[in-house]
Amino acid sequence: MKIRQTIIALFVTSLFLFPTLHKAALASSTFKLQKGNTLIYGHNLNEGDIGVPGLVFINKRGMFKTGRTWTEIITLAQLNPSSLSWISRYGSVTFNNFGKDFPDGGMNEAGLFIWAMNEEADYPRNDSLPKLNQMNWMQYILDNFSTTEEAIQSASEFQIDGWSCHFFVGDADGNTAAIAFINGEVVVHSGDEMPVPALFNAPYDRELELLKYFRGFGGEYQPNVEDPNVPRFVRTAVMIDNFKKDDDPVDYGFYMLKTLRVFDDPEWSILFDVANRTVHFRTRMNPGRKSLAMDEIDFSNSEPAQVLNIATSLKGNVLSSFESYTKKIIQNFIRFELLPVLPEDFYTHGGLTGNEFTERIVDHTDSYANNASHFFLGTWKSVQTGAEDEIDFSIKFQVKGNAVTASIAQDAKDEHYEVDNLRMTGNKFCFTFQTKSGKILEVKGTIQDDEMHVKLLGIEDSYGDYTLKRMH
Repeated sequence: MKIRQTIIALFVTSLFLFPTLHKAALASSTFKLQKGNTLIYGHNLNEGDIGVPGLVFINKRGMFKTGRTWTEIITLAQLNPSSLSWISRYGSVTFNNFGKDFPDGGMNEAGLFIWAMNEEADYPRNDSLPKLNQMNWMQYILDNFSTTEEAIQSASEFQIDGWSCHFFVGDADGNTAAIAFINGEVVVHSGDEMPVPALFNAPYDRELELLKYFRGFGGEYQPNVEDPNVPRFVRTAVMIDNFKKDDDPVDYGFYMLKTLRVFDDPEWSILFDVANRTVHFRTRMNPGRKSLAMDEIDFSNSEPAQVLNIATSLKGNVLSSFESYTKKIIQNFIRFELLPVLPEDFYTHGGLTGNEFTERIVDHTDSYANNASHFFLGTWKSVQTGAEDEIDFSIKFQVKGNAVTASIAQDAKDEHYEVDNLRMTGNKFCFTFQTKSGKILEVKGTIQDDEMHVKLLGIEDSYGDYTLKRMH
């Protein structure tokens, strides 16, 4: 009976998943494990036993960044360029196949998690929207948002290019979503429409169709979690149900990841323990567990981003082994680790050589430090109109490398405040600051050439709209 059930389960799986079986070597798994005080996001990367190289990044808040499309990177003429720039509000830990700000996935300091998995995608076309490649878009989400709902909304606000992916998103409250791009439309499963918080390499609706054939989910076939012929989605649903409050969540998470292997041990296995704010990872080549605590990381922009090769043979807490990001690190990584495992036509079909492709990725960070792109730089002084209760103040933006700091001053009182929660997308920005009396105020603004328009807001009150001019 067990053999018969396995054969039937394999047949059912093949009926639904045959179009994606050719991607078995690119199989990935992502899930949420949440019960009681436990909240963990887990991910496996399977790439066909090729020893996938990667870098772990500690990305900082308050960093100026410029977007890129994949077409822009890969074509000789840099076609379809992005014009988007932003300043990161949040720091994050990401795992990157390529260069800086090109993650495969990660989580930010607010507990927002996102990961990409290969799947057919038809990204919507709308030339009126800002453009980003799919990796840049994930970094933008981690840099700017704290909730799954914000990430869902962002999917409709960009024209995305790159290779075909769908995305798993989860936040610090455990709200999850599967975001896909089908027939030029954004398709989202979340809430009650995402009964199993997991995503693999098939459309979510297709996974739900398979689930109903198995015992415990409406069907008769036994969902043996150790049987690789049973869909990973089904096995994940069972393992989530089987998790007990006395189980060690990290051990259980790694058990799930190992059980979800495809043909071989995963290239990468990664857990983000949101409740305890720790990151755990291991690789097939170096299976010893590594970890780092988010609360021990300095996410301020006083120092550059930090980086560690995922292939490190170290075990335990690896935070002290991270080093400051340099272009040389990325250059060596791409030339000596990434290019040897990439199909040559992946980076030559747009007319580039391997060296040119390498330099395109490496030089991406040069745009961050280009003074010509720092349109917000300088001191901005409020224009006085003589209105009653008008506040005389100035805002100052400074840049060091790609690290941005800002301060606000009430000139008449000779009071100066460093700002918090600085965020900028395009020419729109916002930040908060706290006065000497403890009052928290928010500033929202837009910059047009040498003129800045801002709203000064309290918790319940508005302190007016102001125009500021750049001081020369």
